[in-house]
Amino acid sequence: MKKKFQNFKLTGPSFNGWMKLLLIGLIFSICTTVLLQFAMYFQTWGRFDQTTNIGQAFQAACRFMERPQAYFSVLVGLILFIFIIVLINHLFIGIATYWVLVIVAFVAEYMKMKARNEPILYSDLSEVTAVGGLTQMVDKKLLFGAIIFILLLVIIVVGLETWISKKRTSKFAESVHGMMFQKMGERLLVLCVSIVLLGTPFLASADNNRALLEHFGYKWQSVNTGDDTMENGPIMTFVSNIATVIMREPSGYSAKSMAKLDQKYEKYAADLNKTRTNNLSGQTVITLLSESLTNPNKVKNLKYTGTDVYKNINQLKKNAVMSGTMLSSGYGGGTANIEYMTLAGFPLNTYAPEMVVPYTQLVPFADKVPTLPGLFDKREVIHPYVGTFYNRCDAYKKMAIQKFYTTDGQTYKYPSSYAGTLGKSGYTADKNSYRYLLKKIAKSSNKNSQFLQLMTMQNHMPYEPGEYGNSKYKVTSPTLSDTAQKQVETYITGVHYTDVATKKLIAELDKMQRPVTMIFYGDHWPGVFTFVDPNKQKERSHETDYFIYQNKAAREQSKQTLNQHERAYASPSDFPALALQATNSKVSPLFALQTKIVNELPAFANYQRGRFVDNDGHQLSTKDLTKKQKTLLHDLKLVQYDLSSGKHYLKDSFTKQ
Repeated sequence: MKKKFQNFKLTGPSFNGWMKLLLIGLIFSICTTVLLQFAMYFQTWGRFDQTTNIGQAFQAACRFMERPQAYFSVLVGLILFIFIIVLINHLFIGIATYWVLVIVAFVAEYMKMKARNEPILYSDLSEVTAVGGLTQMVDKKLLFGAIIFILLLVIIVVGLETWISKKRTSKFAESVHGMMFQKMGERLLVLCVSIVLLGTPFLASADNNRALLEHFGYKWQSVNTGDDTMENGPIMTFVSNIATVIMREPSGYSAKSMAKLDQKYEKYAADLNKTRTNNLSGQTVITLLSESLTNPNKVKNLKYTGTDVYKNINQLKKNAVMSGTMLSSGYGGGTANIEYMTLAGFPLNTYAPEMVVPYTQLVPFADKVPTLPGLFDKREVIHPYVGTFYNRCDAYKKMAIQKFYTTDGQTYKYPSSYAGTLGKSGYTADKNSYRYLLKKIAKSSNKNSQFLQLMTMQNHMPYEPGEYGNSKYKVTSPTLSDTAQKQVETYITGVHYTDVATKKLIAELDKMQRPVTMIFYGDHWPGVFTFVDPNKQKERSHETDYFIYQNKAAREQSKQTLNQHERAYASPSDFPALALQATNSKVSPLFALQTKIVNELPAFANYQRGRFVDNDGHQLSTKDLTKKQKTLLHDLKLVQYDLSSGKHYLKDSFTKQ
């Protein structure tokens, strides 16, 4: 046995070979860290060291290497490099594989920062199934350059591997051979160690991950992940958001306290229902998410020639039963988060900071996901695009959506006859998606209640110069580069087409005998106004418009008058309660709580935690709230926690209509 043990010798790289391999890996991981940080800095947003000057951006990326946070990124890159080399056990194929991953990461990081000023997060990995849709949003020149680089890399690797196989006795070939593992035992050992090191953050809790990162100088930036990655680097930010914390337990949470809340809002619901006469039967309620829509006339310093692009929507707001300004959590993106709030009625900023995408981090794991659509007999979502983004297909099933129409749908496919575009745009025109929406309403049963959600795509990025042909709109201020100016003009032209189409949609709804209530809102600003710093103009750059419109039949049934209810500033999470208020519908205890939030709390400023905006536009913090308002806010957090990640003490009747 002793002799056998002595004969079992793990042979692998020599000491010199190991040192060479580690040195190569160290150089590559340093280059990777600089490259990914460059993707963060070579931007137009103007935060920290962001600049469009390539030399300055590169210098800022190099200066980042002086921070302790960079050591973590280098270490991760080195471990990943060793893992790939040992797994493949061919030096040049391993190097090529490593750099292909780095280039893919660079392109993804650069494009997401360009669009939203935020890095790639763990929750974004669910988007890999939507690669067909993603490529339409990527800078074509950058994508082409990355493909050329990868092809050249493959050619070089094939040439080197072929040459080494023929020149096995050369010093270069022997040197390369000396860096590779010859015995499976040693390879497995190194692979296991590297897998454990790389996989630990995926198994550890969020708090443990945060503690690990703090050893490397991690400084959490609570305002947004864009600031976080400027401070700590994209790799650190990615790791800090791996583990999901839906919501931390609020103080006073217990079975006894939830029983009291159950009774409290059951009584409040009963009081509200004494004066509410409807139950949604025979009605249609629509939530219409107009992609990236905001009023260009309210953008500071922006001036253009041409007719008012927003005149019809402004008039429609005056003719609505409710209208005002919506406070968005996103800028240039984040559509699914805003959509979640409009359906569930819970504000995003009362969840844990680590919970950044509810559809992937919350909905699949929550015990219950009560939503506005769940109150209706028929529940459908229309999206004239691919449906694989943000885990919507699976999330909708838990959120009571019965049918989800998309261009790539198998069972429910968005019809091509309603998918026409404008000019050279690759997205369905709003006027065509509106036609399909009207068809859905026309086919509804007179007795059944119907919920429809339309998410448009016409004004989605990128805003290619000349996309709509000869635009009548020209930007006169501020002074921009030729490309930036044409992109803004493209966006403004798209808003004009939305403005015209929305007026025609309302005219068609007014002709219908069926009661129809529509919540219309822009989900967030576009990322095209590069002359606006969304951090310095945080309030303005997160404001879009909303209105709740009812046709004559709906107003007669609900006994509403124009702009009877005042919610000058609203959070997306207010919309379920506002819709039930507009339709004069009876409510469950849950929606009674949400109604009380709308009536007694200022609107949640979703772009910053612990901030609110009152009806006069004044900014408030939590400490500015009255004692009664603070109690109401705490009630919301208790209910939100119980339904999402708590012990589910609330009775089933709390969420049922």
